[in-house]
Amino acid sequence: MINLWVHLMTWLVLIIVASLAVFTSNQKVSVVSMMIARLDYVVAIVTGIGLFHYAYQSNPILTIVKVILAILLIGIVEMSFAKKKRQQLNRNFAIIVIVLILLLGLFGMYLASGFPF
Repeated sequence: MINLWVHLMTWLVLIIVASLAVFTSNQKVSVVSMMIARLDYVVAIVTGIGLFHYAYQSNPILTIVKVILAILLIGIVEMSFAKKKRQQLNRNFAIIVIVLILLLGLFGMYLASGFPF
């Protein structure tokens, strides 16, 4: 139960810090937000591994799809961070990243059957 709440809170923090890192013009705030996001990845992966067994029992195919999408999302967020550092990030790509984070969170809520709420 606590694992699910930690996982949920980690994704909520990830939405905030990724948005802050991508949309802020302050370089220092952006770098700090990127580091917090990377720490969130670690926590999300560890808690996700703990939740995998429960989700896999109820819906194995969707659970595997969510794991793959989560790994891809981490890669896409890192790509946006790299583009931001090189100053090649356009607003549309940044918005797509934030929307993907939200969609993956909703997908996770579907898999958990809305359990934390």
